[in-house]
Amino acid sequence: MSFEEKVKIVIPSCDKYSDLWSPFFFLFFKYWSNCPFKISLISNRIIADIPNVEAIPVGEDLSWSDTLINALKMVKEDYIFLMLEDLFLTDHVDTKAVRKIIEWSVKNKVDYVRFVPSPKADKYINELVGIVSKGAIYRTSIIFSLWKRQILLDLLRSGESAWDFEIYGSIRSDKYDKFFSTWKAYFQYINGVIKGKWRKDAIKKLSSLGVKIDLNKRNVMNLEEGLIWHLQRLRSLFFNMIPLKNKRQVKHFFLKGKYNYKLRS
Repeated sequence: MSFEEKVKIVIPSCDKYSDLWSPFFFLFFKYWSNCPFKISLISNRIIADIPNVEAIPVGEDLSWSDTLINALKMVKEDYIFLMLEDLFLTDHVDTKAVRKIIEWSVKNKVDYVRFVPSPKADKYINELVGIVSKGAIYRTSIIFSLWKRQILLDLLRSGESAWDFEIYGSIRSDKYDKFFSTWKAYFQYINGVIKGKWRKDAIKKLSSLGVKIDLNKRNVMNLEEGLIWHLQRLRSLFFNMIPLKNKRQVKHFFLKGKYNYKLRS
């Protein structure tokens, strides 16, 4: 069996985001037309009729994690490459480079590799990847990430949102050693939807790439919402300047009213 046969691209989505599927896959096949891996789209009950994409309907939308858990039980591949339906490709994917990293990952039985280095790796392994150490904030970031399927299933918890998983899943991941990140971003993208609403600048960018967006199906962020989002991004830039070993403590201090950075079972 080739390593490609051991990997599947999975897009965890739900029916209320079905309006994003068409623009997502339009850009996916535009910029990754020679993708060598099988592709699956998770939904609740709507079955998307998209060529070369397997539909995985899982039923009721209980939570982000429940949806993914139920879908992964139907997936047989050893490795899962997660992509999100609201992150739209904006440039061509270097398939040769991505294949090389995934082949190395499968051969070495790694647990996780992030293909967008945010946060960055902190220990050098080779020219492809570095280690994301235990204790790192967002160690389980789901953006463009390769997972050993059984590790992902072990870290997921029923009832958690994607944001919960990136926080608490990172703490739970400390029991695993083989967590890596690439040194550079291999996927160029734009985050089109924030908290269920289109970003105005994303609409402009996607339109320039040939995407047709039906604005009757989803609201657009107003000026105040857009400003708040940009301020949050600025805050993240400052946060990235904090030493790795202190990031979880700082995050807990500022968000303890919303999140508790203590390990949950």
